[in-house]
Amino acid sequence: MSDKAYDQMKLSSTVSSLEVFRMNVTRNKCDLSRRVAFTAGVTSTSSSWNSGILVYNKVINNVGGGYNPSNGIFTAPVEGDYVFYVTIQSYSNNVIYIDIVLNGSSKVRAVAYSYSSNEYYDVGTNLVTLPLQKGDTVWVKYHSGTGYVSDSDAPRTTFSGFLI
Repeated sequence: MSDKAYDQMKLSSTVSSLEVFRMNVTRNKCDLSRRVAFTAGVTSTSSSWNSGILVYNKVINNVGGGYNPSNGIFTAPVEGDYVFYVTIQSYSNNVIYIDIVLNGSSKVRAVAYSYSSNEYYDVGTNLVTLPLQKGDTVWVKYHSGTGYVSDSDAPRTTFSGFLI
């Protein structure tokens, strides 16, 4: 086989491989414009928090721009199935309950609960998958109890979500 024929065969093989890759990306909906993921954390501790939306003011990642750190609300930039995960660390030996909320309706609850006065700074977590329409909103709200703990450099109380 001549060098020219060999080069044409390599080029043809490369083009075919790229076409297969493109088809797989398209078929698997790996459209980069549909990438959505965020993680945010609370940067301070509150011994008295007991109402409203928990605002995670430190954005660690916000692909797609759906999370708003000024109000604590995630707004779905595209339709799809999403995963949301929350952690909360209780203040001292307090008990704290929080909910992941979709458009005003609580979906799951996390609790950091001390079983005795000797247990301190317990952690509560929960995860939920939710089908969202573009524009749906998800946030974390107070349910009951008091206070949480977090850090400014590496938050312990966090909220994350991503499109699957």
